[in-house]
Amino acid sequence: MQLSSAAFNTFLSHIGQRFAWRRADACPCVSPHSGAASTTCLHCHGKGRIWSAPVQGLAGISGAKVQREWANFGIWESGDVVLTLPSDSALYAMGQHDRVVMVNSSSPFSLVLREGERLPRVVQAIDRVFWIDGAGAIVQGATPQVGEGGALSWPGGDGPPHAGSYTITGRAHQEYYCWGEYPQDRAHHSGQPLPRRVVLRRFDLYGRA
Repeated sequence: MQLSSAAFNTFLSHIGQRFAWRRADACPCVSPHSGAASTTCLHCHGKGRIWSAPVQGLAGISGAKVQREWANFGIWESGDVVLTLPSDSALYAMGQHDRVVMVNSSSPFSLVLREGERLPRVVQAIDRVFWIDGAGAIVQGATPQVGEGGALSWPGGDGPPHAGSYTITGRAHQEYYCWGEYPQDRAHHSGQPLPRRVVLRRFDLYGRA
């Protein structure tokens, strides 16, 4: 049997979606004794990993049948996604702990944050910011600037009150991390780099699942 990596790549280029991939490196702040990251680290923010700048590439999302097959291994979580990576995509080098953002899709979010907390989403748009003042009235705030790692700021000073809670609503791209490679024995065939399959898990579960 002769399998063609070029034919697979051509097929995936027509049905694939665009993703932004960020490679993960272990953060030097991780303790060699406990294996835990420093909660005050300014680089990984307690995650234990530092992620590189995003690189975009194409990949195919596997269907529901593959999702059920993955569930049969007994290590499936709700929201898991299986990607098929063509060998001519930058994503082909994806490994465990890497971060992946779906560039072509987004979903609504509404979160309650406190001053200094980062927005745990890759934002497409922010629709509304509001909080409740001391008199019990709802106060509309200005749209914040989103900085590195989801840091929020209001340069005009028209943001939420100091040490108070506020609601922020908008749309965000779905973000995942690479949980691991999908179990298979097809990684290479007669020296050809055939498509790989990896399992993605929602990034808000990182470090907890």
